[in-house]
Amino acid sequence: MIACPVNSLATPHIRTPSSLGQVLAVLLMGLGSVVGADAPKPLHEYREYPSSVDPKLRLFATFECAAPSGILLVNMHGWHGSVKRSHTDNVADPLAKDYFVISPEMRGRGDATGHPDCNGWELQDVIDAVEFARRHYRDRIASPKIVFLSGGSGGGGNVFALLGKFPDTFAAARAYYGISDFALWHVFDRKGEFRDELEGINGKDPKGRPPWIGGSPETNPEAYRSRGGLTTVATLLTPTLVFHGSDDARVPVLHARLWVGAAQGAGRGALVTYHEQAGVGDHRHNGNETREQLAFRNRAGKEFLLAHRTPPVLPERGSFVVAGYLKTARFEVILDSIDRVGRVDYDLAAGRFEVHSESAKRATLRVRKDAGGEWQQSEVECKRTSQAK
Repeated sequence: MIACPVNSLATPHIRTPSSLGQVLAVLLMGLGSVVGADAPKPLHEYREYPSSVDPKLRLFATFECAAPSGILLVNMHGWHGSVKRSHTDNVADPLAKDYFVISPEMRGRGDATGHPDCNGWELQDVIDAVEFARRHYRDRIASPKIVFLSGGSGGGGNVFALLGKFPDTFAAARAYYGISDFALWHVFDRKGEFRDELEGINGKDPKGRPPWIGGSPETNPEAYRSRGGLTTVATLLTPTLVFHGSDDARVPVLHARLWVGAAQGAGRGALVTYHEQAGVGDHRHNGNETREQLAFRNRAGKEFLLAHRTPPVLPERGSFVVAGYLKTARFEVILDSIDRVGRVDYDLAAGRFEVHSESAKRATLRVRKDAGGEWQQSEVECKRTSQAK
């Protein structure tokens, strides 16, 4: 509020229409300056944040919020893309201006250090970015418990995998043109533009980094299975919107069809909304997309996030696939290799946990009584069973 001396309002001159208009103009200008001074400025910071698994890593992300506050939205960049530098593999999100957006750099991209491992431990970096934002930008976050997830192309593949490794983290997710099966993607990569990184060329990719997975789907099949969201789709707890062009040449539509079909087969179909865009796609994911199709995609994406604002609830008992690792608010299972796949059967009330795997010998089990409690950690032997898939 603007404080005005009483005697200044008592002068006869301010009763003339022109003087009154001038005073009102001054008052409104002053009020506007106060409001402007109090309102937070639009946020756009590309900054470092800490890793919870490796203190030597230097992790970076962009933290953005155009409004005074917003709901958290994690946006994943494309396979060859990065956050710091624009790239054709990045899929722009027109809804970003309405949210508090976190755009993590995957390892080895932008200023981030470390080596990419194709949906391995690099996905933990995404969760670390969310936790960092909750601590350092809490005044700009409208509801810290609600987190949305979005990504396209390689980022869409990150979405599928994050939903399987962190099943009770995201209130809603959107996957555009996402990779669900990396063995399948390897087969369809006729140009070899992705195989070099997946396998490594003589042990190295063109930038001198270690293989992102290592070997081929024929020589290292379980490692490829552990990276894809198709493997963990039965773990799905998050409402997910999927868009894919029928003619996409870079990530064939079969990736979406298989993931959606597997979700339905696992009894998770009610959580999935799928739109296959007829005639869309060429060497660009959204090539030949009409203005009407684009408008529908944007409108559907906006409405989907508005309709799903309740964080998923972890069932008291059940079975989850473990692809390298699984992390929930109440328990975590980490197999002895990121390349292994298993299953955990659990009962929270009874405190019972059984880890099964055909290949992993041991697992780290972490349990706590509530989401804010202390973790209790133990090492367990994995039971051998052909049902661990």
